[in-house]
Amino acid sequence: MHDKVFDLGMVQRETVITVRLNAMANVRLLTEVNYTAYQRKQYYKMHGGVATTPLFKISVPATAHWYLVLDVEGLEPRPLHPQVSIARSRTRS
Repeated sequence: MHDKVFDLGMVQRETVITVRLNAMANVRLLTEVNYTAYQRKQYYKMHGGVATTPLFKISVPATAHWYLVLDVEGLEPRPLHPQVSIARSRTRS
């Protein structure tokens, strides 16, 4: 089963990422450095967790280039058909 990877590009702090899922999945929000470590199966830091409901929201902790990885590692293997939306944060004056 392949991971679903979304290159979100540069995302501002406090932006909310919403993931709609059809099955339980691991949701991993990773910076570029941590995504590379994840790909190499090395130690990495992530934000997110296991989505046990169809709707999972996560707030971006810092302005950076982010990747969103969805997988079923350690869970019941099912095909994932996610929908991802980004609510861009507004610039404050």
